[in-house]
Amino acid sequence: MTFSLPAGIGMSRVHVYSSEAPDGQCGGTPHMHLACTELYVALEGRGAAEFLTPDGLHRTELRPGDAVQFTPGTIHRLITGPEPETALRILVVMENGHLNEEGDVVFAFPDEDLADPERYAGLAAADTLEAARARRDHAVRGFTGLVDAWHASPDRGRERLLAFYRRAATLVRHRAAAWPRVVAEGPAGSLARLAARAEAVAAGDVSHLEQATVTELAAPRPASMTPRMCGTLWPYRPDGTAGTSRGTS
Repeated sequence: MTFSLPAGIGMSRVHVYSSEAPDGQCGGTPHMHLACTELYVALEGRGAAEFLTPDGLHRTELRPGDAVQFTPGTIHRLITGPEPETALRILVVMENGHLNEEGDVVFAFPDEDLADPERYAGLAAADTLEAARARRDHAVRGFTGLVDAWHASPDRGRERLLAFYRRAATLVRHRAAAWPRVVAEGPAGSLARLAARAEAVAAGDVSHLEQATVTELAAPRPASMTPRMCGTLWPYRPDGTAGTSRGTS
């Protein structure tokens, strides 16, 4: 059986970008997931998370031990300061360990880029730190436009956000056909196995305990962390590799 974390979740450590974005804040790339709920747990440093939902703009301050969870449809970004000694480090927990790799993410680019799938794909591709920061800056410009529309008029802001949702659905639809299979093989499969073990114990059958195993997950190695959406990322995998995953935030 392919290794997966409990309940088929994804878990990564992220060092948030401390470079300055076009709006003067230091941090990550505004983006949204269409299917997965996500959880941030602050580990080190200090910063914040900004969220845009149909209810408006929200900001949550983050200090070590703080956690914040948000559902699909929430455009989100992480914010930190420019000082390396106080830079925000977080643990990211995704509802599904593989849906993000299957396309469950859309960047908050300006509408004209979202309307052109080929142009969007070119802007979304980023294999280097420099490219990831350029992608971040472009998404911050789009995010700022959405926020400005909300400040000008909540009705107008909500209308712009709903239009973003429609663009996002169009962009991922060709990949979303595979998502039910990913869910079935990941979280749904994990929960089915848990249910089977619970039923077995209730029936007096504990034979599965004979298959008890221990899997060690390598600690993050800063030199091997890869540039992703909100910062450099290390996914918790049994072989400790970072380069094989597109990551989460």
